[in-house]
Amino acid sequence: MRSDHRRYTLIYKEMTTSKLTSLAEQKAAAGHKTMSRDAVAWLQEKIDEIKRPSTIPSTINKETFRQTSQFRIGMMYCFYYDPKTKADMPYWDRFPMVLILERYNDGFMGLNLHYLPVKFRIAFLSKLMKYAQLTAENDIRRMRISYDILEASKKYAEFRPCLKRYLFNHVRSRMLTIQPNEWDVATMLPIQQFRGAKPQKVWRDSVLEWKDHMKHFNSEE
Repeated sequence: MRSDHRRYTLIYKEMTTSKLTSLAEQKAAAGHKTMSRDAVAWLQEKIDEIKRPSTIPSTINKETFRQTSQFRIGMMYCFYYDPKTKADMPYWDRFPMVLILERYNDGFMGLNLHYLPVKFRIAFLSKLMKYAQLTAENDIRRMRISYDILEASKKYAEFRPCLKRYLFNHVRSRMLTIQPNEWDVATMLPIQQFRGAKPQKVWRDSVLEWKDHMKHFNSEE
């Protein structure tokens, strides 16, 4: 009986724990440092094995320990969103994953990394690690990055298609905290939920947008 109870407990935990949580725990147990090359390689193998990625956002949303009504600049969050102007938009992300840059009375601005192809997401986030605030143990606390820093350098041109403004009264869930030790996992997970276009179309447009943004710097050199 005890063995059956333990088995059912493990099955229930597996069913209710998101891939974000389980992969972050496995990564830590394997000794991989967040955002390290070995962590990225390990995660790629694990993520390639995922059979039903479309179910991941709902399991993340059900993890009550992530849910918050408050948020901090320089931290990353997921949430469900229904844009005010969606009728006029060619496409939009129903489940953004946003690194918060600025807060306003009616909403906030941040980088939705889903607008980049996965391989570019992790490369872009790696470049931003220069601005990571670290703990005494050298773990990531938060990102100290601003719009002005991003706009001033072509090194961060990938930010352009990711920069989005969100309204509080169109957020359709609690804000779901992505802890810094999970940023690489979340960045690589295929949890975007684009409406109006397939991801490949969105990503092609994003690449063109950031390359066009780079022309601005090249013309001034």
